[in-house]
Amino acid sequence: MSDTQIATRRAIRVMVTFALALATAPAHAGLILFTGADDGAGSLATAPNSAAAAASFDTAVAGLGIENTITFESFPLGTFSSLTPALGISLTGGNVNGNDQSIVNTTSDINITPPCTNASCGYNTTPGGSKFLLLFGGTVTFSFSAGTDAFGAYLTGVQNVGETITFSDGTSQSVDIPNPGFDGGTTFVGFTDADKSIASITINVNNDIVGVDDVRYVTDRVPEPASLALLGGALAGLALTRRRKHMELALQPIRM
Repeated sequence: MSDTQIATRRAIRVMVTFALALATAPAHAGLILFTGADDGAGSLATAPNSAAAAASFDTAVAGLGIENTITFESFPLGTFSSLTPALGISLTGGNVNGNDQSIVNTTSDINITPPCTNASCGYNTTPGGSKFLLLFGGTVTFSFSAGTDAFGAYLTGVQNVGETITFSDGTSQSVDIPNPGFDGGTTFVGFTDADKSIASITINVNNDIVGVDDVRYVTDRVPEPASLALLGGALAGLALTRRRKHMELALQPIRM
C-alpha cells in the first residue's frame, strides 16, 4: 500500500469517527418551554391555549426523537405506590397527607367543600379515554432509566400559585406551572432540553388537587441530517478505497 493510500484511509477513518460523534449529538441545545393556560376550563374543548401549547411541543419533539405518551388508561383504578407505564419508566409519589397518589376516572366523589368539579380538581384529557392521575396535593416523580430530553403533560384543576416541575439536567431546574386563575382550569407544561439526559422529573402541586394526563416524553434521539450525510460519505469513501486496493491486487502480475 502506498503512502498516499495510507493517508487517505486514515483521513476517512477520522471522518467516520467525527460523523459518528455528530450523529449521536442533539440537533438543538438549551431548555425551551411550551406553556399555555385556560382559566376555568373543565374540558379540552374549552382550553385552546393549553391545546395550542401541546401542539407546539409535539411539533418541536418530532425533531428530537420518538414521542411516547402515558395515558393511564391501562392502569387499575385506585392508589399506587409505584407504577411502570413502559420499560424503563416508573412513577412514584405521595399526596399531601403522606399517602399514595391515585388513578381515577372521576373527581366528583372526592369529599371536600366545595364539591369538586373538572375545573377545580381535574379530568381526563385522552380522546376516548376516562382515566387520569389524580394528585391530592404532594408530588409525583417520573423516572427514566435511559434518560429523556423532553417532557410535557396536561395539568387540570390547577388553582394555586407556586406549583412547579423540577428536575436536574446537570443543574437544578424549576419550571413554574401557570396558574389559570382562582376558579381553576387547565394548563399544558412542556419542555425540551435536547443536549441533556434527565433521569427523573417531579411535579409538585403543594396543597392543590390536580389531574395529570397525556404525559409525553422522548426516547431514541434523532441524529442531525447533516451528520448522517457526512457519515454516509465517509463510509462510501472507505468502501471505495477498499475496492481500489482489491483491484490493484488483482492486476498485479503473477510471479512464477
